[in-house]
Amino acid sequence: MSLEWPTLNELTLVWALIALPVLVVGLKGWDPAGRWGGKGLGWQMDSRRAWFVMEVPAFLTMPAIYLLSGNFHLVGNIVLVLWLAHYVHRTFVWPWLVPKRDGTVSLAMCSAAVGFNLINGALLGWFIAYAADYPEQWLTDPRFIVGVVVMLAGAGLNVWADYRLLHLRNRSHAQRVLPRGGAFEYVCCPNLAGEIIEWLGFAMLIWSLPGSILFIWSVANLVPRAVWRRNWYRENFNDFPANRRALVPGVL
Repeated sequence: MSLEWPTLNELTLVWALIALPVLVVGLKGWDPAGRWGGKGLGWQMDSRRAWFVMEVPAFLTMPAIYLLSGNFHLVGNIVLVLWLAHYVHRTFVWPWLVPKRDGTVSLAMCSAAVGFNLINGALLGWFIAYAADYPEQWLTDPRFIVGVVVMLAGAGLNVWADYRLLHLRNRSHAQRVLPRGGAFEYVCCPNLAGEIIEWLGFAMLIWSLPGSILFIWSVANLVPRAVWRRNWYRENFNDFPANRRALVPGVL
């Protein structure tokens, strides 16, 4: 009797099942990694170097699998460009702009992020390299077109909100501020909302199980973080607008 390796879909579904308890315990406030204000477990690392270490696995893994496979196709090339555009900024630009020069990140958080990015990068890379079978007309399919538009819109919101927050913090000499202006008038974390929208668009344009699971994991990771941030603003700023939500205007 021979044992067969699990299929890509089976591995992806197992990974998806882990996201639900992560979301639930996150909303309950359990935070061993220190993502929402606590120190987290383990040795504390310099936040800028830790951010680089956390993001570089995603930057490397998916492109490496796709490029080494030699199975190049037009959709895969577009996905690679979109992926690298996101992670070049996240890995090599943004960490060095954040004004928290004395900030730290726990070893638990760094390890969790490295594992997260390795798994997602591997699943997506393997799908694009070996499992994707898009029809010739995929680039004109509404799912692809809408997905690209949604992804770019989410990325634009994410980057705008990050740099708006950076500007406000620099103006306050790296002190904590209650953000105002633009999308910040409606939600506390438009940067996180933008990232969720970005990965929703990505899931649409590649229309695959690994892409959908990356979106689900983004929700599981970012929704508790946004809720914590909203609660933190409420507790620390007396002028916090009562109608400002965490992620979705009028809803959440």
